Amino acid sequence: MNKKSLGSYYTPIRLSNVIADYCLEFFQQDNISILEPSVGDGNFVVAISENQQLERFDRVNLTIVEREVEELNKAIQRCSPSVNLNSIHSDYLYYHNSDNSLYSLIIGNPPYVKSSLLEEEQKDICKSIHRDSGLSDKKINNIWTAFLISAIQKLENNGVVAFVLPLELLQVKFSEEIRDLLKSSFERLEVFMFDELQFQECKGQDTVLFIGYKQHQVPGTYYTTIKNIEELENRNFSLMQNAWVSESNTKWTHHFLSPDEHQFLINLKSQLNLTPHFVDNKAGIVTAANDYFIVNDDTVKKNRLRSYSKPIVQKGFYVNGSVTFEDEDFNKLVEEDKPAYLLDFNKVDSNKLSKSLSNYLELGTDRKLDTRFKCRQRKHWYKVPNIAKQSEAFFFKRAHEYPKLLKNNAEAYVTDSAYMVESKKEYQIENIIYSFYNSLTLAFAELEGRYYGGGVLEVTPNEFRALPLPYRAVQNFEQYRNDFKNKSSIEDVLVKYNFDILNSTLGLNNEDIERIEAIRKKLVAKRMKK
Repeated sequence: MNKKSLGSYYTPIRLSNVIADYCLEFFQQDNISILEPSVGDGNFVVAISENQQLERFDRVNLTIVEREVEELNKAIQRCSPSVNLNSIHSDYLYYHNSDNSLYSLIIGNPPYVKSSLLEEEQKDICKSIHRDSGLSDKKINNIWTAFLISAIQKLENNGVVAFVLPLELLQVKFSEEIRDLLKSSFERLEVFMFDELQFQECKGQDTVLFIGYKQHQVPGTYYTTIKNIEELENRNFSLMQNAWVSESNTKWTHHFLSPDEHQFLINLKSQLNLTPHFVDNKAGIVTAANDYFIVNDDTVKKNRLRSYSKPIVQKGFYVNGSVTFEDEDFNKLVEEDKPAYLLDFNKVDSNKLSKSLSNYLELGTDRKLDTRFKCRQRKHWYKVPNIAKQSEAFFFKRAHEYPKLLKNNAEAYVTDSAYMVESKKEYQIENIIYSFYNSLTLAFAELEGRYYGGGVLEVTPNEFRALPLPYRAVQNFEQYRNDFKNKSSIEDVLVKYNFDILNSTLGLNNEDIERIEAIRKKLVAKRMKK
């Protein structure tokens, strides 16, 4: 099995050493029991069994679980005789049901395996673990959540959980219920975020260190951002609190900011209307088979499909660098042989198909497109729904340097890589686009969105609707469009137009605006690991 299917990305020994030392320091009793539910090749075993603090304990029982026997044997061999080792060769999910023990410390780095890679029995166990803690019986998105919830269930009254977890704990919707469980299960939570990737072999996986204490003399939720491993080793960090974030349903990614920075932004947001006040937005077109329904000009010509073709933008990176999408931009996509035409067969009489269309539809059935789930929901599998009209503007849900909101001057359609945006009648789309590109709105896009490998920012429809918009009429949209298109970076636009937008709507001075921009840059640097 490969690392992707196993979710096996082993914790570096320096990080393992720090986590073990930090947690062992908490315990004052004579005997402790420790569980490592996914031991891998044993870095946590070494970190625990060779830790100098073990001299304080009369007895240390260490239970390790690992499904890969070769890795388990490595871990056993690396364990010093200072602990009483109990090694279990098993998938931890199965071990969860057979073990009724409680532990002082549960430590490790649970596997990150998507639901699609799990066996049905594994999914069933994950669901039962969720249900046993009173969580909704929803689809299991990733196996790490079951490991974390199982650990909570197996803790002693004064126990501690210390897990290296994916950043999605802080930022995605399906983790919201998990975050609520953590707050109700532990008196004290500590979240360590990292400016550096801790797993170089897994470049797309940003991680956090989560430590939960069932009992603690100083309760609350605390967080910090660690610049590098040396800072963590030397305990050169300060744990901060932000009760506004911790005690609400707000994403914990807001912890990326200091309490003062966060409160500064929240106060400004409270004075503004959010995007739904100005626009309506809905998802773009879902074809269920983009490579069949969205084609290049050569495919249109070869299959004689011109009468069924409509202009469409398939991907966000096709529209880099501007705030409008023009006819010339569409023509450039065609010239570059990009898939730029949507095939719309909705007006086709199924009983009167031309030979060329029959041949093209046969290509689809040969590929069994008609058996795909979304195609099966249609009366005719080849008639893509919701091709009603083009929208005034697009907002692309994924971006890199900054989010993209563009006026649709080419009257093109768009796939579900974007949201179709329509201004409400009392507002103009040019003003909305102009107002969108300011440091405050873009900073909230970083806070409300989530990011993935390579620093790609994603903003869902609900997150887009949570963005504040300081609405300001643009004086010369054509000049603005040219400035935007000719910029070297988004900072050029912000430097030139921030004051006009934020001073006129919020009365901010240059010092306030520079502070907002510094926060935005900080969030972008965090996402892009600069």
